[in-house]
Amino acid sequence: MLGHGASVHQGSEPVRVSARLTPKDVEAVDRTVGRNLRPATAIDADAWIDNEGRVVRVHQKIHFASDPDIEATITFTDFKNAMPVNAPAAS
Repeated sequence: MLGHGASVHQGSEPVRVSARLTPKDVEAVDRTVGRNLRPATAIDADAWIDNEGRVVRVHQKIHFASDPDIEATITFTDFKNAMPVNAPAAS
């Protein structure tokens, strides 16, 4: 999101990062998901990050030209041990 003009809303915990993405933006990170989103016109995405750098909530609103929007929120709680995560390989 930060690589696509995201804004960071600081001053509260957790910090919120917001961006409007296109299917091509998503495809640059995950080819399959980006291709599945091709009917969409835009994706409004918000991610909330706590003071330990963990994503604690994600909200997405996917917009379409001729279909109703799809809206989803995922909240993460009860964190256990950290899991290593690597950036996807360039494709």
